Amino acid sequence: MAVFTTLLYSSHFAFNFSYTSWTTLLTVYYDPRSLAPHLDFVSLRNFDFYTPHRNPKEADYTAPLYELLDRKADENGDYQVRYWLQNAFPANKLIYGISTYGRTWRMTEDSGLTGVPPFYTEGPGEEGPYTKEVGLLAFPEICSKIATPKEIQAGYLGKLRKINDPTKRFGTYAYRLPKDDKEGIWVSFEDPDTVTSKASYVKAKGLGGVAIVDLTLDDFRGLCTGDKYPILRAAKFGL
Repeated sequence: MAVFTTLLYSSHFAFNFSYTSWTTLLTVYYDPRSLAPHLDFVSLRNFDFYTPHRNPKEADYTAPLYELLDRKADENGDYQVRYWLQNAFPANKLIYGISTYGRTWRMTEDSGLTGVPPFYTEGPGEEGPYTKEVGLLAFPEICSKIATPKEIQAGYLGKLRKINDPTKRFGTYAYRLPKDDKEGIWVSFEDPDTVTSKASYVKAKGLGGVAIVDLTLDDFRGLCTGDKYPILRAAKFGL
């Protein structure tokens, strides 16, 4: 620990902890209190707690703000923030990471009918037309796939049914059950409402701000509602 602290003291650089598992490692190896004077900030990657590549057989919320029932206690943003604060790390040096993309899983007949996570899946979901990466969709790719209320009422099954989280504690998801030649898909993602809620949490905790990861996957053309950068704008509004 002393060697690592000395390294930080010598370089005094902004250190970005890119993976949430680093917090667990720090519990064993490092003392946040001793690191604080030598860091400009720590950016907490409070998303991708679950991904279709690490967890191909089970879909779940990727970026919950608070702990869910029967889940690991540390797989949520609030736990990550509280860990650093309880170990005397300055709140104004903590940056809360928020993603602009969603993670997707492929639903099968064994996935159930409700879409409520966690449930069985068969690996990453379909790629988007722009990102072209299985298991990942940019925010505008997601919103273009979501059915309107009229489409849902008409029984149109080609698009995704969006399920909002009224508590803003766990996250938003959307899904389409497998049917005929249509592959089932489930996606966990941030929308402007959940982002505003997280930004308000950051403000209430006195944290240093938010990090949007990344702007190129936000709706920078305003294709969804006409407003450009809705995720970024929601974060700014919440702060």
